[in-house]
Amino acid sequence: MTTTAPLEVSRRRRAVRVALWVALAVAVAAVLAWYTTRPPALPTSPATPQATTPVGVPVYVGMFAARHDFARTLTVDGVKVEATANTEVDVAPLLCRGGAFTATSDPEAFCSELVDPEGQRLTPGDSLVVEVTGQLPAVVVIDRVRVGYQDGIRAGTQPAGVAHAVVRVLGR
Repeated sequence: MTTTAPLEVSRRRRAVRVALWVALAVAVAAVLAWYTTRPPALPTSPATPQATTPVGVPVYVGMFAARHDFARTLTVDGVKVEATANTEVDVAPLLCRGGAFTATSDPEAFCSELVDPEGQRLTPGDSLVVEVTGQLPAVVVIDRVRVGYQDGIRAGTQPAGVAHAVVRVLGR
């Protein structure tokens, strides 16, 4: 007389199968994490725009232009601006909608709207500018801006635009 044992799947095979699925899930998660945190670099330029303004009068300097061939739409999380000056000055990033310029004291002539960039969408034809105002004569050197943004499911903080800008605030 022969007895037959019930059919069983080996626990060892099941453990190997589960381990393979876990390894596959970890690999997919790692590739997805890598992809979402490494968007393509933003354009940079070796240019150095220069501007001059009298004490107390703001001047606006273009730092990054999303030209019409810029095929991305970015949601701006923030713009970091670092400036060095020989006296205290106010420096603030702004988003110029629908325009770009090198330097001006009248941005409304170039921009349909000038707004705080945080939380805004940067689309082709827009630009990032800095507003510089000094209450005393000064020389201001503004480093390349760093833009924190989201581009679809991708996100990053990257340098963008001109290498640096120089603003001279003149006494009256």
